Amino acid sequence: MKELTTQQTNDVNGGLLGLGLVFGGIGAVMGTAIGGIVDAGCKAGGYTTNFKQSGAMLGGGIGAAVGLSPILATAGIGFGVTSIVGNAKSIKAQKGL
Repeated sequence: MKELTTQQTNDVNGGLLGLGLVFGGIGAVMGTAIGGIVDAGCKAGGYTTNFKQSGAMLGGGIGAAVGLSPILATAGIGFGVTSIVGNAKSIKAQKGL
C-alpha cells in the first residue's frame, strides 16, 4: 500500500490548495517571535526555556487551521500545547533547584 504525502493527505482531508502550508508558515514565524519574547522574560527571571519552539508549533497549527488543513492544524496545535506544558513543568522544576 502506498503511503500518502503530507500534501496528498491534506488535499483529501480539506486542505485548500496548500494554504495550510502557507498560513502555517506565517503562523510559525509569528509564534517563534512571540515565544522568543517569552523566553527572554524567563531568562531574565533565571529560567531556561524553549517557548520559541513551542510558539512555532502552536502558531503553525493555528495558521494551518486558517488555511483549512485540519491534519496539520491538529498536529501543530497538539504539539505546541504539549511543548508549552513541558516548558511550564521545566520552570516548576527549576524553581525547586
